[in-house]
Amino acid sequence: MTLFHDCLSSVKNIKTWAEGWFYRKDYTHPSFQEIKRDNIALWLAWAFWHDELHIVRQNKEIGNEIDWMIRTIEDYFHIKVQEGYNPDLRCVRLDLDPVQTIHRPLIVYLAIYICTYFFNLVFLQTLWGFTLTTDQNMWGGAFALLDGVWNHTEKRSKHISYWSRLRKNDKVPIVFIHGLGAGLMCYAEFLHQLLLAEDRSVFLIELPYVSMRLVDHVPNAVEAVEGIKEMLHSSGYHQAVFVSHSMGTGISSWVSKYASDLIAGSVMIDPICFLLHHHHVAFNFMHKLPQGWMDYLLRYVVARELYISHFISRHIKWYEMIHFGHQLKNTSIFLSERDRIIGSLLVHSFLSSKTPDVHIMPTLEHAQFLS
Repeated sequence: MTLFHDCLSSVKNIKTWAEGWFYRKDYTHPSFQEIKRDNIALWLAWAFWHDELHIVRQNKEIGNEIDWMIRTIEDYFHIKVQEGYNPDLRCVRLDLDPVQTIHRPLIVYLAIYICTYFFNLVFLQTLWGFTLTTDQNMWGGAFALLDGVWNHTEKRSKHISYWSRLRKNDKVPIVFIHGLGAGLMCYAEFLHQLLLAEDRSVFLIELPYVSMRLVDHVPNAVEAVEGIKEMLHSSGYHQAVFVSHSMGTGISSWVSKYASDLIAGSVMIDPICFLLHHHHVAFNFMHKLPQGWMDYLLRYVVARELYISHFISRHIKWYEMIHFGHQLKNTSIFLSERDRIIGSLLVHSFLSSKTPDVHIMPTLEHAQFLS
């Protein structure tokens, strides 16, 4: 299994790795000695077969493969995992764990709609000259009807919605993909500086299902990449420079995996797509107890929003989104030193052997480069 061996070869300390994926009822991590063989098997059943261990083991061949994986881990790291099962431990299994949400009143979504409408009209359309192409899934609920009244566009896309500003020159276009939050309006100043610096065609991809818009329609990886390919080809382009932030780097990773010929270059900021077989992104985003105001902001404003949480818990397939750094040609990577989601120093160490163009942004938190 190529995926298993790629994961294995990029783990430096198996004990620290295993401890990160498991937690007690108080959300503290256990020692490696507390993690038993069947606890590891439980995680492997989810990670590689996306189901409960007792269901997976009904297939004897798969059960034997899980046992082989554990023996391979033991031999590779010269350790011995104790027999048995520790019922006091839980492990992170995103699409099997309950969707965790915190209620927010309709007024919050109304405010998001008003601010987004203002940003789109004033900045994207009027000041910057962008045109919208939509798959008709920009908004959900009553806001979809309201948006249909205010926003009329004849341009249709099958799988994605995006804004485009085309220029008649030979420069390779830029494709920007935002992260979790409230969509493109969170990147207003960043986009302003980008557009001032670059006189070339620019595409801005919308991810409404992670932008607090009541949208539950999520294209899968293949559909999203097909949509991006159609977006470029319909405008006469065959390649682009992909600039992505946070969750947007996961979409860039999809492109790298399924249509790498589209990528002329890439800039990844606060990338979540590296070392996804480590616990940091999954545990820190969904389970870590807040320890400061940034943690509370992340938890209550973003991570526990219904549609964002549903996307993370039910639509992310880590094995599709993970990037092992095999194709990092013409790629620049920027990591926030104090990032509370990804393990920046671990990712930096991993990437430094694969590309010289990886940088730590001193003292910054996740997404703080926007402030």
